Amino acid sequence: MSAMAAGNIDKLDMIMLDYPGPNDESIRGQWQAFEEMAYMEKTVNDLAVSNFNPAQLDAILVNPRATKPTVNQLLLAKNPQSILEYNAKRNILVQAWSPLSRALPRYGNELDAIGKRYGKSAAQVGLRWIVQSGAAFCTQSKSRSHFEEDLNVFDFTLSDGEMAKITQLAA
Repeated sequence: MSAMAAGNIDKLDMIMLDYPGPNDESIRGQWQAFEEMAYMEKTVNDLAVSNFNPAQLDAILVNPRATKPTVNQLLLAKNPQSILEYNAKRNILVQAWSPLSRALPRYGNELDAIGKRYGKSAAQVGLRWIVQSGAAFCTQSKSRSHFEEDLNVFDFTLSDGEMAKITQLAA
């Protein structure tokens, strides 16, 4: 935080523990350091994790006094249903990082066919599937139009059949 003070930043909205330690004890130690920074020093509002599997999340949550991560940022590419379920059981929001990097090359034709029904691109269909599945996403773009396209996913709803098809493709 002292380094950020140079930019007049004295509080962060969220910090994320990216990649857990090699064992439960290490994970708990990392998490305790995050909690101290966030709550004892009052410099961070929320704590999050990235790339944590169920056992790694449980290493934190076994302590009833531990702060629950608000977000688990994951690559939502394989077995998305189980990823969403194990985080939902723990009341943790999944945020998909790089959500389209693997889906579009593999399933672009199928997503494009669905998108034509709504006047949407394959990318928009993929992002809508993420949101409709109860997760969030983060994307990056160098162009304003691409960024706007990524955000234009809230004016249509995929059917149950379309959701099931996309889930099956990602399994």
